[in-house]
Amino acid sequence: MSDDEYTDGYDDIYSKLCQEAKEEIERIKKPTALEFYREYVSQNKPVIITGLLEDWKAYKEWSDDYLENVMKDVEVTVSITNDGLADAVKPIDQKDSTSEKVFCKPFEKKIKFQDYIKHSKKKGEEEDDNKLAYYIQYQNNSLNVEYEKLLNDIDESVIDFAKEAFGSNIDATNFWMGQDKSISSLHQDPYENMYCVVRGTKIFTLLPPIDYPFLYKSEFPSASFVNVGLDDNDENIKLEIQIDNDPKINVPWIPVDPTETLENNIKLGYPLIERAHPITIRVEAGEVLYLPSLYFHRVAQESNKTSNCKNGSLSTIAINYWFDMKYGINYVYFQFLKEITKYQKQIKK
Repeated sequence: MSDDEYTDGYDDIYSKLCQEAKEEIERIKKPTALEFYREYVSQNKPVIITGLLEDWKAYKEWSDDYLENVMKDVEVTVSITNDGLADAVKPIDQKDSTSEKVFCKPFEKKIKFQDYIKHSKKKGEEEDDNKLAYYIQYQNNSLNVEYEKLLNDIDESVIDFAKEAFGSNIDATNFWMGQDKSISSLHQDPYENMYCVVRGTKIFTLLPPIDYPFLYKSEFPSASFVNVGLDDNDENIKLEIQIDNDPKINVPWIPVDPTETLENNIKLGYPLIERAHPITIRVEAGEVLYLPSLYFHRVAQESNKTSNCKNGSLSTIAINYWFDMKYGINYVYFQFLKEITKYQKQIKK
């Protein structure tokens, strides 16, 4: 193998595997099913598709006032954290960065939808980083379960080309709504994902599955934010992280934040992140991101930047469609990569 076959300065098996990992993310108009499958699905390649949502009532009319009126008194699930990071690895003592690292889930509760809007408006006025972060991220087919009153504002036929390309029907449709403080930590899903941004901007940091060896995925004790305050009223909630004991389990998760500086990641014990291939993209209101199965992604958001209705929203709002992944060659390749990485770690001990 000649030196010019390596592109990352390392002379090992990962150098060869990663040669074509980093590519720019294209923006395209609506493709045919054949074009979509041939150019993107079969190559496990993300793409942003424009112009699909322009006829959605959701895109034309959703504002905080509109949603509050339609969803009035409907109870919805919200995830609440101190820091905006739900489902993430963090020190169990948030005041001590050297304390044991755990996989921490958010505090969840049911509230009336208008109470979420009230909180978001209050947060928007105060801009206080110490305020709790409320994020609507319930993922169990939430659009059909908790947001049925909004179904007529959505036309899923705009992604019929994707259904045909995937060769399957939609497995779940989810509703997302949150403000800038809310961030989804780096993870991957076993789904083909069509992610539709209705309001605001979603900021995805994408890493291809080939970057698995550089992400330090490990098992961490399962923990949760628990309310130790007087009650569940917003002004009385006081959250602390506690280990889950019923049952007591470990959760495999990625502790690395690819948006951190390399210097900070090295200090945290993650030097191999230097070899990863992160690409950060902005998906604006009206655009749809095709996120292939097993692609690693971190998701942030910017609210109220691309509003095109009278009142707009102080939250970023999105709808995503999950399709079950095919357990074909891409899955086999990824499992092979995981086994190689496991073997490499064993022989270095």
